[in-house]
Amino acid sequence: MKAAPEEIRGIKRMWHVETDFFALAVFMVMLLKEHSLKKEKRDVPRRVFYYVLVFSILYDCIDIVSSTAQNVFTSWWAYQLSMTIYVASMPLLAAVWVAYAFVLIHKDYPLKKLYRYITYIMIPYVLYVILALSNPFTGLFFHLAADMEYSRGIFFLPAGVGSMMFYSAVGLLIVLWNWKKIDPRTNAILLIAFFVTNAIFIWVQLANPGWLIINASYAVVYIWCDITVEEQRRKELYMEINRKNEELEVAAYKAESIAHAKSEFLSRMSHDIRTPMNAIIGLTHLARDEEDLQVVREYLHNIDTSSTFLLGLINDILDMSKIENGELTLREGPFTKQEFEDSINTVIRPQMEEKEIHFVFRLSDQSTCIWVDRLRFSQIFFNLLSNAAKFTPTGGTVEFLSESLEPRGEKIGICFTIRDNGVGMSQEFIDHMYDPFSQERSALGDTVKRTGLGLPIVKNLVDAMGGEISVNSQLGKGTEFTVKLYVPVAEEEKQETEEEKDTSTEKLKGDRILLVEDNEINIYVAQIILEKAGCIVTVARNGEEAVKLFQESDIYQFDAILMDVRMPIMNGLDATRAIRRMDRPDAPEVPIIAMTADAFDEERRNTLEAGMDYHLSKPINPSILYKVLAEYIQ
Repeated sequence: MKAAPEEIRGIKRMWHVETDFFALAVFMVMLLKEHSLKKEKRDVPRRVFYYVLVFSILYDCIDIVSSTAQNVFTSWWAYQLSMTIYVASMPLLAAVWVAYAFVLIHKDYPLKKLYRYITYIMIPYVLYVILALSNPFTGLFFHLAADMEYSRGIFFLPAGVGSMMFYSAVGLLIVLWNWKKIDPRTNAILLIAFFVTNAIFIWVQLANPGWLIINASYAVVYIWCDITVEEQRRKELYMEINRKNEELEVAAYKAESIAHAKSEFLSRMSHDIRTPMNAIIGLTHLARDEEDLQVVREYLHNIDTSSTFLLGLINDILDMSKIENGELTLREGPFTKQEFEDSINTVIRPQMEEKEIHFVFRLSDQSTCIWVDRLRFSQIFFNLLSNAAKFTPTGGTVEFLSESLEPRGEKIGICFTIRDNGVGMSQEFIDHMYDPFSQERSALGDTVKRTGLGLPIVKNLVDAMGGEISVNSQLGKGTEFTVKLYVPVAEEEKQETEEEKDTSTEKLKGDRILLVEDNEINIYVAQIILEKAGCIVTVARNGEEAVKLFQESDIYQFDAILMDVRMPIMNGLDATRAIRRMDRPDAPEVPIIAMTADAFDEERRNTLEAGMDYHLSKPINPSILYKVLAEYIQ
């Protein structure tokens, strides 16, 4: 008996979808794994591979549906539709993998550029899909008779299989041509494996209808890919751990070095501060019981020398603190050649004469007045010349010379040279001489007082002024520093004359000063300084007391107020604000001058914002105090 047509057709149409389900399971597991990494910062190739998996799942599902349709569907249209979708999807994965290969090769391209090229890659596939979707009407890829008999159309091999082969060949050529650009190499091997597998197994599947092995082969390739990627990721993780360990070791070493430097700094500062303090305290004790006036004067001279060194040490520490915190500011103004020469002769020349050093001081006639921060400008050369004096033995020579450089725009160029024939510096020290607190043991022994901050301050000041500094030195032969600065020319201002300064104290006779200070010794010193100039002094020991005294005083009773800032009960800033708010005509007019130990710019700004007229830093220089008072008291 002849078998029914349905049974024969059922045998012919039997497709084994077990391998498709295996592939689908693999793809789903890999997709979930990639999705779990979504929170991590994945690179572009990794994100594109995520979509490769999505398309692989879509492709596999289409294969399963179309195969099931051929096995069980009896509706002509259901069969026709499922097979048309299957034919349309045939080159999909090959095209997607060519796009993925392009991304791996050009992963440094901007995203917009990558998307544009991916669009170009997919154009042939889009045209193929349009052609494939016409199959129900044209039968170009397959023909389905009314009795459900299936046969291939004329475009199935050249267009369907051919497009898969085309994309596989293009992908293979791209990978081989750009082999060195694909990193890691496992990605290149994966791409080659996919394109070769795609090209070979489509023919195996065509030769053996019913064998759905191509998706399974993709799954095996993907599994191998995942293993190699995990291995690569593991290696990268180990490398990252090793890198972090190295960074931690470096950080630990730095922390240990910082702790050691801090300990060394505190030890050195303790020594350097206690040394002059010991002299000040000891000599003060001796002077108190000494009856010989000449000996007392010698004690006072030594006390003055020690206190000057102590003040210089404190100023150096404050300057380095400003520099390290980025708070160093330059207050530029006119500075004449004569003023600079006078400052050098006043500060440096006595040091040279004390050691009988032959001091050669010669400046070029390039300009009589320049626009600089006179304090910081002088500080550069005071430090360098002081070092030259310290490290040059008695009877040696120190030269300070300047010459013109080519101008830069509107700025003139000046090259300063400080040369000595002293003990010199070792190369080892030169390599670290701009590090804070670096010191080299001198051939002159520990008699040379130094903080290890002078050269770092000089370097930072020169840099702040846009200049250059260099050094040439040899042990036992001497040192030569070269400083190149470019500065604007300024108009020379009329300077105060050795007669105009002397009239400052004359102007202050009979002036009434309200001194606001909480420290008894500071009150004692300031009161004596003011009374020496003929001032009448009233003392308030905190801000609250000062406000009360001013409130209860007659209008215009006080000619000026000297205001400390940090005081108990009420500080100087609040006291100044309270005075300025008073409803009396002299409240906004009376000069209020800050007299504080805080020399930082922030404190200076705070005092001016509170309503003070001027800021004087302690310790107070009497001549400067007299000059400021004479200027502000009408």
